[in-house]
This record gives sequence, structure tokens and C-alpha cells, in this order.
Amino acid sequence: MPILSVGKPIKIPQSGFSLLELLIVMAIIGMAVAMVIPRIGSSEVTVLKAQVREAVAVLNYARRSAIVESKQKVASFYQSQKKEGEATPGRWETGDGDASLQPDGEVSEEAVYQISFYPEGGSSGGEIILTHLDYKAKISVNPITGKIESEILYE
Repeated sequence: MPILSVGKPIKIPQSGFSLLELLIVMAIIGMAVAMVIPRIGSSEVTVLKAQVREAVAVLNYARRSAIVESKQKVASFYQSQKKEGEATPGRWETGDGDASLQPDGEVSEEAVYQISFYPEGGSSGGEIILTHLDYKAKISVNPITGKIESEILYE
């Protein structure tokens, strides 16, 4: 028969993690994954969103300038020059009157689309479609109010 001694308890070394520690680590990993995965999928559309913001800013600038300066302003949009294997953004600018001027002062013949804004707040109106890979964005300009709206369309 074994003899039990009464005295100090013997500590047995334990290794591993408790259930609570494992749950906390899994929750942290889950939150990190939830933050990273949407950013991976949206990286393709980020370029298009930036172009839409820039185009809307140019249109808003032209509209405000027409109202403040009390004269017609034109926002001109040009087609991008595509290079092989590279997506290059289009270019756009604002100007006075009906013609868009290049830096050397010559009138541009390559304007793809022009929207005029009038001092009263109205515009010539229309829609502009921007594309990048499989994504499209539509920018609408109301002809009566000159209000500019944009939306990203997924195919």
C-alpha cells in the first residue's frame, strides 16, 4: 500500500493553451481576415473609382466656375491612348467657350465628349461612361439643374 505524504502539493507542469486563449486568437484572426479580403477584391475597381472622382471634380469645377464668373464653361473629355498591356486613364480639362485649348493654344480636334455649363446653373447634360477591366462607371449630368451624379456598374 502506497504511503501518502501530507505537505506541499506537487505542481505538474502543464503545456498548451486554454480554450479561452484559443477563442480569443481565432476571433482576432477572423477580424483581420474580414478586413483584408474585401480590399483584395476591390483593388481592381480602385483605379476606376479614382478616375470617377477626378472626372466629377472637373465637372463640378466647370459648373461652379460658370456660375461664379457668369460665362459658359466647357468640360472636355478625351479618349485615353492605350498602350499594350497597360491601362492608361483618359484625360480631361475645362475651358471657356465651345473649344478646348491645348497648351500650345491650338484648338483640339480629338475631344471625345464635351459638356457645357451655363451661368444660370444649367448644362448641356449627358452621360459619360468610364471603363476599366470588367467595371463601368456612369457619370450623369442633369441638363436643367447641372447636378452631377455618378455610380459604379459591375458586369
